[in-house]
Amino acid sequence: MTLRLSVTLSMKWLNFTIIKLTCCLISGILIGIYYPIDCNAVLTSVGIGLVCWIVFYLFTDRKVKQPVLLGITTYMLMISVGVLVVTFHTHKNHKNHYSKVIDFSITQDVKIHVFKTLKPTKFHQKFLGKIIVADSNVTTGVVLINVDSTQTVDIDNVLYATIKPTEIKKPLNPHQFDYNAYMKRQQVYHQVYLNAKNSLVITQKQSLFGKANDIRTRINKTLENHSISEKNLSIINALLLGQRQEVSKDTYKSFTSSGAVHILAISGLHIGLLLLMLSILFKPITYFKHGKIIVSITIVMLLWTYAFIVGLSASVVRAVTMFSLFTIALYSNRISNTYNTLVISAFLLLLWNPYYIFDIGFQMSYSAVFAIIWIKPSFDNLWQPKLYIGRKFWDVLSVTLSAQLGILPLSLFYFHQFPGLFFISNMVIIPLLGFLLGLGIITLIFAYFGWIPDLLFQLFNQCITWLLSFVEFISTHEDFVFSELPFNTWNLITSFLFIISVILFWKAQSFKRLMYVLLSIVCVQLAFIRNDWHSQSEEFIVFNQYKTTFIGQKLGRNFRFSAEQLKYNTSLDAYVVNEFITSVKQDSIKNVYKFKEKNILIVDQKEIYSTSFKPDIVVLTASPKVNLERLISVVSPELIVIDNNNYKSYVSRWKETCLQNQIPVHITNEKGAYLLQ
Repeated sequence: MTLRLSVTLSMKWLNFTIIKLTCCLISGILIGIYYPIDCNAVLTSVGIGLVCWIVFYLFTDRKVKQPVLLGITTYMLMISVGVLVVTFHTHKNHKNHYSKVIDFSITQDVKIHVFKTLKPTKFHQKFLGKIIVADSNVTTGVVLINVDSTQTVDIDNVLYATIKPTEIKKPLNPHQFDYNAYMKRQQVYHQVYLNAKNSLVITQKQSLFGKANDIRTRINKTLENHSISEKNLSIINALLLGQRQEVSKDTYKSFTSSGAVHILAISGLHIGLLLLMLSILFKPITYFKHGKIIVSITIVMLLWTYAFIVGLSASVVRAVTMFSLFTIALYSNRISNTYNTLVISAFLLLLWNPYYIFDIGFQMSYSAVFAIIWIKPSFDNLWQPKLYIGRKFWDVLSVTLSAQLGILPLSLFYFHQFPGLFFISNMVIIPLLGFLLGLGIITLIFAYFGWIPDLLFQLFNQCITWLLSFVEFISTHEDFVFSELPFNTWNLITSFLFIISVILFWKAQSFKRLMYVLLSIVCVQLAFIRNDWHSQSEEFIVFNQYKTTFIGQKLGRNFRFSAEQLKYNTSLDAYVVNEFITSVKQDSIKNVYKFKEKNILIVDQKEIYSTSFKPDIVVLTASPKVNLERLISVVSPELIVIDNNNYKSYVSRWKETCLQNQIPVHITNEKGAYLLQ
């Protein structure tokens, strides 16, 4: 079967109808998310838009090339559809959502159906569960479940629990990852804590997630019986079964530093290779009558079966949807434009779940695939090796470079690092990944039936060991890992403009496109100038650090901090990177700080302060045994700041004292880090 795939792009690609409609849909989704609109108003606007569209469609002259009114109505209708999709998909808008039934000030009796496992923490196993009954009322809505060591929970368990849902904590330090916002985009607004005393497993509820979990559990038990190492088992689960929960931090860091972390999440690369293997396997059938139809249906069914087994995660659903459309187009000989096929898959996914628009995997997957389709032909024209090995080498390298150009701004924006040796790791891993996936799937099929041929297992296990060894070897060259790179939204936008304009000029040199390149360079420079201007601000910060005193002063791009037993540097690193700090120095903790016109007194376990000194702000840290009422009467501060390095009983007592004396109090564990600007 020989198919010619058109991969030539010009500015005319914007004229494709599906691309225009998708852009309108995305605009509507963003409006619906950032400016929520009443459901009835949205339904009314969609209804009016649909009626107008039908009228204009029926009475528009078909001879007119682009009927203006029909076009405008179509785009406005699609924007309204985007808003409507968000409104319906937002669980809180549903009438029977648990938030409209539960009284959050008291404990409630609920039934929770557990359906997904998340990465555990040191103290809790984490799951997602649906509250199906609350105080005898049938409800919907998902909560984050934290289970301690006294309770055993598994997927598809239905729990009877007496709980008091609490909001997921918002970030308490500047530039800290906003887990609250992240979970809200997953439609999770509250969390509950379960143990053996407040919860009981009452029944088992069958679901697709549970059946998929049973299959994975059965496979894992067979692998464990073959005495496989925990590290290798965690990689197999991530690489083939879509379960990354057990991958250790060190192993994950090695894959990140080597530029190979993308293989730990089942995505377009894995599904694309699986599609290629299935296409080769079923190729003989295509020569028979209706063979192409049979093969396309079979491949799509197998892809979705695999997606079901690995848990129907967002990245898997996204990849399988995309390649299902490619499969149908491929075997029906209708791939006239790969961009349309790509955009159609994005369009369908956003209709299914509009919050995918914020998913990092969604953004990076489509950026990478688009870049491969768009940029790789230019690399192919740059060099055409005559030898087979040379062609394959150049194919892998050009795909790697194209994908990296597509995701580079996003990688810098989200992760602030760039693995300099990514091309080496990918040149080795990508060609072998197809073999590893094929061998792994055969191994897992045997494992499901409880028996694996010894030779097959030894070969597969050794391949995983070699993969880990290679990744760890590449990651040890830390000089080639560029980390803590400042990169904000302005850098993201301008860098994409620069890459797009350069590729356009590369494809077809013209004065107009050269001007685009020069204009994009100016935009990049303006972004850096803006960042430099913003970084000149000055701040005094009392960070919220558990069991640690952490105080910092920012003077332009210089940052001096004082910390006692700073065990975790995440708050420091995030602040330094996002504030474009170039110089970081550590000092000992002082009793007195002066910032602009404010005098700041630090009262720690030494309990040292002078009655003659009149501070504007008093910071209480390290649980000092101080009589706060006497201190207030002596120094008369404007504000009391209490950090997270104090006993909870002390904090409660001090808070009450401040209220009685009408002194403002800032508790970092409640309000977040204290910033004085």
